[in-house]
Amino acid sequence: MNKINKIQAGAALALALGCVASAGAVTITPPGAGGAAIPFSAVGPATVSKGGVDVDCNAVFSGTVDGAGNILITSAAFKGIPVCRMIKASATVAAPWVGRVTAQNQLAIGGVMVDVKTPILGGQCGPSQVAGTIGDNGSETTIGLSSAPLAGGCAISATLSTTPYMHVTP
Repeated sequence: MNKINKIQAGAALALALGCVASAGAVTITPPGAGGAAIPFSAVGPATVSKGGVDVDCNAVFSGTVDGAGNILITSAAFKGIPVCRMIKASATVAAPWVGRVTAQNQLAIGGVMVDVKTPILGGQCGPSQVAGTIGDNGSETTIGLSSAPLAGGCAISATLSTTPYMHVTP
């Protein structure tokens, strides 16, 4: 095989592999200009469990999402009753929780860590990767966590609605 045929064969293989890889890609729209990340927030009821004790709070997460389904949660807080404010989430701009839409309705978030600052059941949980769901009904996007376990004996459940609305496309 001559040099030109080898280059053409290599280019064809690269194109074929690229098509296969992108066939499974998930997108979130609307992306920012040129596919840039856009800010979002996700708010809703959440339960943080540690040592068999459930604490019902309101969760407020914020960060960015890009058109390829990459999510950076750069702020997370639990609000509500006084004990909710004792649950400190680790998500920051310098150390975000990193999420990725892995399939049409599946979400994986890595680096999730909370520090429960209560006297008896306190302690750090995580960092852990948690699995969740993401879905949209045409007008609202919902992120769901169902007893997502964290190392250290915690679990988080939540149903969060995002602003802005994001359409998840397989």
